[in-house]
Amino acid sequence: MKTKTSVRWTLLSFLSIALAACDGSGGSDAPPIPDVVCVESGPYACKTGASEPLYTFQWALNYQDSYFKDYPDVFGGGMDLNVEPVHRQGIKGQGVNVLVVDSGVDLHNEDLAPNADFSLSWNLGSNTQDPHPTAPTTSAAPHGTAVAGIIAAAQNGKGVMGIAPRARVGGVNFLEHQSVAGWAAAMGGAPWSSSADVINASLGYSGAPFSYDSEDDSYTPIMRSLKKLRGGKGAIYLKAAGNDFHSYECGLGAAYYDCSNPGNDELGPKEPNTIVVAAVNAFGESSSYSSVGSVNWISGLGGEYGAGGTYGEAATDDYSGPTIFSTDMRGCTLGYSTKSAKTAFLRGESQRNGVPDNPDCDYSYMNGTSAATPTISGVVALMLAANPDLSWRDVRDILRMSARKVDAGYLQGSPHPQGLIPYGARMDLVTNQLLEELGGKDDIRPGSKVFPIDLGWQKNGAGHEYSNWYGFGVPDTARAIELAQQYKRNPQLSRLDDVKIPEFQNISVWYQGDQYAEHFAEAGVTNAQARDLPYREITLLGTLSMAEQVADTVQVRLSGNNVCLGSVGIAVQSPSGTMSLLKLPNDIFRSQEITSFEDYGMSSVAFYGEPAAGDWKVYLVAANPDLPLNYARENAAGRYERAVSLSCFGGAAAPSDYLLHAQARIIAQ
Repeated sequence: MKTKTSVRWTLLSFLSIALAACDGSGGSDAPPIPDVVCVESGPYACKTGASEPLYTFQWALNYQDSYFKDYPDVFGGGMDLNVEPVHRQGIKGQGVNVLVVDSGVDLHNEDLAPNADFSLSWNLGSNTQDPHPTAPTTSAAPHGTAVAGIIAAAQNGKGVMGIAPRARVGGVNFLEHQSVAGWAAAMGGAPWSSSADVINASLGYSGAPFSYDSEDDSYTPIMRSLKKLRGGKGAIYLKAAGNDFHSYECGLGAAYYDCSNPGNDELGPKEPNTIVVAAVNAFGESSSYSSVGSVNWISGLGGEYGAGGTYGEAATDDYSGPTIFSTDMRGCTLGYSTKSAKTAFLRGESQRNGVPDNPDCDYSYMNGTSAATPTISGVVALMLAANPDLSWRDVRDILRMSARKVDAGYLQGSPHPQGLIPYGARMDLVTNQLLEELGGKDDIRPGSKVFPIDLGWQKNGAGHEYSNWYGFGVPDTARAIELAQQYKRNPQLSRLDDVKIPEFQNISVWYQGDQYAEHFAEAGVTNAQARDLPYREITLLGTLSMAEQVADTVQVRLSGNNVCLGSVGIAVQSPSGTMSLLKLPNDIFRSQEITSFEDYGMSSVAFYGEPAAGDWKVYLVAANPDLPLNYARENAAGRYERAVSLSCFGGAAAPSDYLLHAQARIIAQ
């Protein structure tokens, strides 16, 4: 759980479009993979990463033998991805193409060069096939090189080892040259990207409320086109959840929830073929920065800040703990490893047993969901190496089925210095204050003045356990490979058909004001309801009645005028009784004073596998928009400064005239 009392930006925090760094000891309940004939040849055939000099720091691949095991202040109670049983079979990503969409990649690094695929790469600045950053001295430039190494650093007796050390890796410097056309090219729309099997996107938009699946949405059609790749099986697209679990824009003294919903992003998190990845640290708990939301599918390993000691082994503050070691841009003047870096390892000055471990500054470490996402991309590359016929739906299902539940009691944790207010606390919708008692889904009912800010792990109507913090959990790679091989032996298990995406259905139109009444009369709208907007309580917003289907994803879309979006939350309850929080009130849109929005979309995968037949209830969870908010906002220098919002409506009370239009749909399996 996040037990921190202060907030610091992650090493790789999201920008306006932003960057999201022996036996395996994963502890899975699945039976071990039996001994098999080695399918790999060469000097490292069926060997683990123990052959690599820096492997001891790669706790995500081998937890129990990690260098950090002797430092209980920053390590203990966690897990790895349980990849070593797979590596000992010789399954290491052979035949799989991984594209890193990022800041660019230094494919000439000694640990990336053996797996570098320049035909799978593009430089959007120079229009060449070398994706090296065109602005190599910027702080963002080394990000993609670190991401690439986590996935596919070679097993060659040098540096680190990627999770899929024989996968082919390419890159594109999209973050340096952002455009819709560039994104379309990176998503398989160009010859160089069309052969990608796995696409890693450790980045994301955050900020304004984006329109979803509308005429103003240029990105969703691009994301859906990914399903055509790999001969119709679909490229596997993995996206970082974000690093926004902090209190700045929400005005809270400590971080209790995500101020910026990870679903509010144009780059695909609401689409079923996107695998959104949260981060877990070396304690087996949610990383202090990891974004929380109902779009999170799975958790990877991202670590903490690693600021103390030589390698991150010393506890220096509440955010201590090791990061994820990887490759860096070459040399001691570029990248994260430079002569001015904070730790001896990053400065190229560290030694073990008299032997320098990073003398040329070609290796570094990183954190963030930017680091967690490539750990899952590496796992997916191993799955596709074991069974190239898996579809995007198969991969998503196998990750879920192989996932391990972590941090079961996190709702009782607290960032409060005395532990007075838990992560599962109620919020008072009249005062906008957090209360000391735990909430629950029974608080979400018409007329209630409180609501729970998180519901913890829930077992849905299909028997799947899900959490907005962790998705379905942390995958056990050995189990995932076993499942992939089962699908290979029995192809009837595979799902090659697409999910069923219907149009949104209107569930309510609320308004007050003659101008809206006249518009509805002219447009022939007959179900509009003239009523006051019920701030400061929970109200049934609408009901969606469904026939026999199986739920994949549940979505809600809102349009409004003179409505404080930041004071509005949305909860959905299924016919099976499962409740999901799609959006919390008092989020970043409150400090931004957003009062006009169109087709703002929300999504939840918490209902995955449930029978859809029956009535789905959509609740409006509305806080108080008239109270002042003290918060912090980012200035042009990237620093946070104090600010005050007198009310959501610029110091005035909420106007009586307003319009709120709500729609919903169930995407079926």
